[in-house]
Amino acid sequence: MIKKFAIVVAFLGSLIGNVIQTQSNLDLMLQSQSKSGPGDFVIQHVDESWEPSKTAIIVCDVWDYHHCFNAVGRLNEMAPRMNEVIVEARRRGVTIIHSPSGCVDFYADIPARKRAIEAPVAANLPKEIGAWCDSIPAEEEAEYPVDQSDGGEDDDPEEHAAWAAKLESMGRDPKKPWKRQLKTIVIDDSVDYITDQGDEVWNVLESRNIDNVILLGVHTNMCVLGRPFGLRQMAKNGKNVVLMRDMTDSMYNPKMWPYVSHFEGTRRVISHIERYVCPTITSDQIIGGTPFRFEGDE
Repeated sequence: MIKKFAIVVAFLGSLIGNVIQTQSNLDLMLQSQSKSGPGDFVIQHVDESWEPSKTAIIVCDVWDYHHCFNAVGRLNEMAPRMNEVIVEARRRGVTIIHSPSGCVDFYADIPARKRAIEAPVAANLPKEIGAWCDSIPAEEEAEYPVDQSDGGEDDDPEEHAAWAAKLESMGRDPKKPWKRQLKTIVIDDSVDYITDQGDEVWNVLESRNIDNVILLGVHTNMCVLGRPFGLRQMAKNGKNVVLMRDMTDSMYNPKMWPYVSHFEGTRRVISHIERYVCPTITSDQIIGGTPFRFEGDE
């Protein structure tokens, strides 16, 4: 009898321990930059503890294919780590919103998509939440850090032509080859949400009383910043939003101004975000280890 009682107590203790672990706060170090003089900025760190139940991760445009060959390679390198972050955050109670823009029809019949559509319409739905956002007032004084007017592709011309031909042979539009989210990123159909609409994202956040939002995905100088569910819209409408800076990439071509490496171009965009849009964090703050770094980034 005593032995059975001990087993029950041990089981309950384990169960309670798992619940506590699942609900443990996210201890994050938010990095931002503040002006210290004309053209000078200093990095600042603020420690915050976020309740998982009041936090969401938005997975931005992690498509299965892309028109830029190098962008596909970088995403595939980063995606396993990205999925680890999502799995661990979900386990701890964070809401996961998958936002593969232009591809949500692929998921039309599954609960994760229907769940997003059926979220109650928020009473405080921002007026322009359904629109792309090119800038917010804080950015008006800033010079944008890279020239992306060429679209940002950094492929070798022959490499790019071969990739376009391969996409076409697969029945894909070489200019818009994406059809779904990358399979590496697991969707939990029992709890996750799928939407690429700003109003639907906002409805999900408000219906779940979520104030804290983490953006990860691609590309940070375009979609991650500008989408209706992106950093600018979240920041200007009052969400406590951050970019996970080691779980993103940019569309920047080193042949364009400021003529730096692709990875340095990405860093400069992230620096712009920390100065004028929102703070940033890194993946190790959720899953441990060290921040992710691309193999080619020296």
